[in-house]
Amino acid sequence: MFRSKMMTVLALVLAGGLLAACKTGTATPPPQIFAADAYQPLNLNARRLEIIDNWQMPVADPYIGHRVSPLPSTILADWASHVLRPAGGSGEIIFDIKQAAVTLTDLPAKVGIDGLLTDQQSRKVTAEIKAKIMWLQPVGGTQALADLSAAHSITIRESATANEVSKVVNEAVKGALVRLDSQTRKELATIDRIILP
Repeated sequence: MFRSKMMTVLALVLAGGLLAACKTGTATPPPQIFAADAYQPLNLNARRLEIIDNWQMPVADPYIGHRVSPLPSTILADWASHVLRPAGGSGEIIFDIKQAAVTLTDLPAKVGIDGLLTDQQSRKVTAEIKAKIMWLQPVGGTQALADLSAAHSITIRESATANEVSKVVNEAVKGALVRLDSQTRKELATIDRIILP
């Protein structure tokens, strides 16, 4: 009798330990899409930077941006606050996020024997960013506006796992951000006296 109770207690302790071990695991950190050290800051002739997020994230297909962590508009705001540095004595830079969308669309499948025997590209992830930069400088009454638009698409093979799809989504957002950064630098270089030495 004592032996059977002892065996029951040992079995419960072992089962509890196994359950605890199953629940404890290393949580993977969220992917780092925006890395500040990858982008050189621009010293702008303004006293302050205002970031406006006018993008309403659709939650219906084909939009999947609401599943990206951190949200694309948050990534964009982080980029703007790092790159667009106010360094002047007066004036204002307004960064207006018009769109920060990520979509997942199906691609047409190949028909015939080739389509059955190959691992086709079945879906496409597209990250699209639209924003405006407005510069209002009361000293001298200078104003400027730059419309920015960048997109990056990557296709996904039909046998891709959920982790591979997530990686591709992050790469698409990162690619669109790199293009936006490049376009921003070109546009601002054409505006007289906005970039400080």
